[in-house]
Amino acid sequence: FLQEDELEFTEVLGGNLNVVIRISSKYNLSKSVILKYAPRYTKIFGPDMPLDTARNHFEYKALKKCHDICPEYVPQPFYCSQKESLLIMEDLVGYNDMGREVLNGVIEMGTIRDIADFTLKLHKNTHRRKLSSEAFTDMINDFQNDGMVDLLDQFFFTKPWQRDDPTNRSSAKVKGLHPLIYENERLLQNVNELREKFLTQQDCLLHGDLHMSSIMTKGRHSKVIDAEFACIGPAGFDIGILLANYLFSYHADRCYHRNVAGFDKTVILETIYDYFNGMSEFLEEIEFNALISETVGFCGCELIRRLIGIGYVLGFEEKPSAEVACIHLGIKLITRYQEVTTTDELITLLELD
Repeated sequence: FLQEDELEFTEVLGGNLNVVIRISSKYNLSKSVILKYAPRYTKIFGPDMPLDTARNHFEYKALKKCHDICPEYVPQPFYCSQKESLLIMEDLVGYNDMGREVLNGVIEMGTIRDIADFTLKLHKNTHRRKLSSEAFTDMINDFQNDGMVDLLDQFFFTKPWQRDDPTNRSSAKVKGLHPLIYENERLLQNVNELREKFLTQQDCLLHGDLHMSSIMTKGRHSKVIDAEFACIGPAGFDIGILLANYLFSYHADRCYHRNVAGFDKTVILETIYDYFNGMSEFLEEIEFNALISETVGFCGCELIRRLIGIGYVLGFEEKPSAEVACIHLGIKLITRYQEVTTTDELITLLELD
């Protein structure tokens, strides 16, 4: 229909990096696709923050890989032009941002299980343990996403942990907790250890940005989007980020009695059980224990860096008690991550009511 119909173009708001446009037939709105354009900088910061335009090419390759593995969980990619920095994919009509749905009290346990299943299938089917040496080497070469890995390095592992970095921002309540972070030598040392693991450890293909606003939901169905950070790295990075973002909602609900329908500890427990039970089926015990430890550490980094760095937490506006709870939990997870090697120890450390 893109070649035959008269078309309408509507910008889809949201997102920090790219320009997203819905292209639809003027006379048949059921015909539509999504176009993502990657400018030479981040959309929200403009030319002051240049960014590799190849990110759409890596997202296209990641979506193709995911569509081969679990087509039910990702939009279908149709076309990519690296020269023009654009990607065309399926329009997820009727789907909504999971993060905003949770704020509105809408959550389905089926969705939670789907996301755990997506993460498990992605990691399992691209893991060095499951692929031949040749196939894994080819995948490493396909996903040399250096520009986006550098962005993660800067804004996940480096800038938030530098007290005077100009990109950092915190609420007044969190600023009062800064000494617990910036004067904690063990914590900062462990962050550096986790950074080194992220940059050098090659387990499997990562989504790279697996939080609730990278997930679209429609009833109990879900689709994972925004795979421009896809790279080869430690499996614990993805699942750690996902758990941290569930913990943000859990603590906002717990501290402020939001009574988000169904968003209690069951969400976190189901994710832990479903994902780690699946990974335990093919990993050696020492590898499985390391996966849990690394998940704990990366989860702690995400909890803190979103509250002291350039990121933000949807729904945390004017919720200082939830911020404080997440900062303290993040400190505990980072400083003790090497001690945790089983799912029972992980659950105990999270102190879920």
